[in-house]
Amino acid sequence: MSDGLIVDACCGPCAMAALRILAAELGRSLFLFSNSNVHPYSEYARRLEVFRKVMDWRGMAFEVLPYRPEEWMRAVSFREESRCAICYRLRLEKVADEAKARDVETFTTTLLASPYQDRDLIIHLGESLAKERGLSFLAWDGREIYRDVLREAQEKGIYTQPYCGCLLSERERYDPSFRRRVSR
Repeated sequence: MSDGLIVDACCGPCAMAALRILAAELGRSLFLFSNSNVHPYSEYARRLEVFRKVMDWRGMAFEVLPYRPEEWMRAVSFREESRCAICYRLRLEKVADEAKARDVETFTTTLLASPYQDRDLIIHLGESLAKERGLSFLAWDGREIYRDVLREAQEKGIYTQPYCGCLLSERERYDPSFRRRVSR
């Protein structure tokens, strides 16, 4: 297996945090943008545009995996209370499978930059998938610099999204009558 690193990327700003914290590990890395959870499509397209700009700006290798929201919808339908865990697993499975297929030993995710994500669950799932596939999962912590990265992004005119991405997180953000009945 090769020494590289494959990084699941949720968005440009979180990728900026990974670029800052993982600089030493990123020599031979590939960022994968796979965000079939993001709704509506216009939001997905906006996040992809920003991600591309960040990658080009930093000269990083990246690929965009197909946008398939129906996969995400089928996976979380009637399991809304577990949607975040399901979403994490779907993303991490894709990046782990890509690492295995490309003979790359280690994978990680930019989700670890956000204080709004369930870090312990992400690490548990990542390590479990790594073990199943004979890989390594790189756990890192970007929460301490998250606000600084958002400020930097805003200063550079980089869009920072106001919600996680899925339809339910959008509703939680904008619908004051919606009571959070699901857990992350």
